[in-house]
Amino acid sequence: MPVRGEHRQQEVARQTAIRIHLAATARSKIAVRLRMAVGPAATLSPVGRDSRGYRPLLGERVRAPAVLVIGLAIIVVAVFGMRYADQDMPGHLDRSLDALVRRALHRDQPITKALVSLGNPSQAAVLVAAVASAAAIARHWTGVLLTIVGTVTAIIITDLILKPLIGRLNDGHLSFPSGHTTVVAAVAFATAILISGARWPRSTILRLIAGLAAVAVAVGVAISLVALRVHYATDTVAGYCVALATVLAVALCLDFFGPRFRRPPLQL
Repeated sequence: MPVRGEHRQQEVARQTAIRIHLAATARSKIAVRLRMAVGPAATLSPVGRDSRGYRPLLGERVRAPAVLVIGLAIIVVAVFGMRYADQDMPGHLDRSLDALVRRALHRDQPITKALVSLGNPSQAAVLVAAVASAAAIARHWTGVLLTIVGTVTAIIITDLILKPLIGRLNDGHLSFPSGHTTVVAAVAFATAILISGARWPRSTILRLIAGLAAVAVAVGVAISLVALRVHYATDTVAGYCVALATVLAVALCLDFFGPRFRRPPLQL
C-alpha cells in the first residue's frame, strides 16, 4: 500500500509538471505572435511606447535636436525683438522680403484672404478643436494636451507678453510677433508631431507629406499677411519661431512628466 501511494503521488507530480510546461509553451507562442503582429507597426512608426505603456510625442532621437531648435528659435525672436523694439517702420530686411512677396502675390487674390482668415479667433478655435478631437478619437490624450496647451501658451506669449514688451507698430497696431502666424503655426506644428507618431497612415512617406502640408499652410498664412500689408516679414518669422519653440517645449514637458503619472502595465 505505501508503494502504491508513492507511485500515485509521483504520477500526479509528473502530470502537473507536464501541464505547467504546456501552459508555459502556449504563453511563449502567444508572446511571439504578438511580437510578430506589433513588430511591423512599431517599425513603421517612429514613436513607440515605453515600458509604462506611455506613447511619447517625440522620439528619443529627436529630443536633443528639438532642444537645439527651441534655442535657435528663441535667439531669432530675441534678435529681431531688440532690433525692431519701439519702431513703426520696416527695416532693411523687411523691405527686401516684403517687396519680394508683394511682387509674387497680389492683395486682391482670394487665396491670401482665405489663408489669413485661418488665424482669426473663431477659425483658429475650429482648427484647435479639430486636431484635438482627432487626437481624442485616437485616444492619444497627450496629443490633445499638446494641441490645446501648446497653442494657448503660444498665443499668450505672443499677445500678452512679447507684443507689449517689444512695442513694434504697424499701422498703429502692435505687430511683433504676428498673432495670426503664431496660432496657425502652433496648430500646424502640433499636427505634424501627432502625424509623425500616428499609426495611420502606415506609410512613413505619407505621414511626412501630411506633416509638411500642415506646416506649409502656416507658411502660406505668414506670406499672405505680408502680401496684405498686415504685418512685416520679420513679424511673421517671429510668430513662427514663437509657435515652434512653444509647441516643442510643451511636447518635451509632456514626454518628461507624462510617464511619471502613468501606472505601469500589469505583468502577466
